Amino acid sequence: MDRADAILKAVQRIYDAATSPDAWPDAVEAIAAAADGQRGSLLVEDQPRRRADLMVGWRWDPAHLKRMSAPGAPRTAPWAATLPLGRAVRSLELKPESDFIRSEFYNEVVRPNGDFFGIVALVQQTPTHSSYVAVRRVLGAPDFADRDVAALQAVLPHLVRTLELRRTLGAADLRLAGTMAVLDQIDLGLILCDAAGRPAYLNRRAEALVARPDGLSAGSAGLAAALPEENRRLRHAVAVAAAAGAARPGLDAAARAAAAGTRMRLSRPSGARALLLTVIPIHQTGMTERRPQAQVAIFIVDPEHDSTPAPALLQELFGLTAAEAGLAIQIGRGDGIQAAAERLSISGNTARTHLSRIFEKTGTGRQAELVRLLVQFGLPARPSD
Repeated sequence: MDRADAILKAVQRIYDAATSPDAWPDAVEAIAAAADGQRGSLLVEDQPRRRADLMVGWRWDPAHLKRMSAPGAPRTAPWAATLPLGRAVRSLELKPESDFIRSEFYNEVVRPNGDFFGIVALVQQTPTHSSYVAVRRVLGAPDFADRDVAALQAVLPHLVRTLELRRTLGAADLRLAGTMAVLDQIDLGLILCDAAGRPAYLNRRAEALVARPDGLSAGSAGLAAALPEENRRLRHAVAVAAAAGAARPGLDAAARAAAAGTRMRLSRPSGARALLLTVIPIHQTGMTERRPQAQVAIFIVDPEHDSTPAPALLQELFGLTAAEAGLAIQIGRGDGIQAAAERLSISGNTARTHLSRIFEKTGTGRQAELVRLLVQFGLPARPSD
């Protein structure tokens, strides 16, 4: 299979996993194949509890996968803390080969599968959870080439979006027979539509949002944003997501893969905070069988809704990392950076580095200004308990 087609297939399988947890093994297989790997894994780890919330291993020895999935298992290398967020790197760039061979991680995690060379990426990081994806080759196979690293890098943004949706959707399988009842219970608006933006299905939350309408409406011509430029971007996002979900290979596979998922904000004439949209393809799923014209899923976060996670809002509004957003929320409690660092179990130096970046991204210069900004956006700023 052509490399671009393999990347597109990986992206499609990743977004399949957004609607069904059972699709993660196929997604990991496709990710490994795109990077020309012989084995692959995906880990979402609850670090304080040393528990794997999600552990998928493609072509792993079943007994070894079971051991590594157990609470307290040494799933990550000590040097994983040096991984740059959102960047795929060869494993031996993190640890010299002679040290790697002698390490406990190699002998307890990598070697039992018969592997050696790898590419690994820290996909997401929050104060409590870290997510990693890794692709490996068996012992004796050559190391990965630059094009293999680039292939894994190409799928990372889509993996980030899907894992973010997973935090909200939990274990809900949106392809089950009773899926429409399930969709009404999730804490997001959801619209399934065709390539032209004509809705095939809206859950209750989405129906309420478009009924107002305030930032997003639905008419005979399809979905529409309130502002012309945002409407153009919305239509484009829907069209490219639908194209990315098409199974056909072709010369435009790389472009379709790159544009498959989009996150965007829609302004609201009322002055309320902008709606936050994630637009993704839905590809060969039970959802499309129930609504044959549905090619695109649009997940909508309404920041005015009380249950919207505050850190996620800050990430969307200001481009903060998960760690920066978590610290900003803690600073909002009003009792200083040291107390915030202690609650997050990070050093004072790390907290100050994060705070400097938060100031830069939010346009604030002091903690008091940051607290006022949090209040302005409806995020809780309260005294220490």
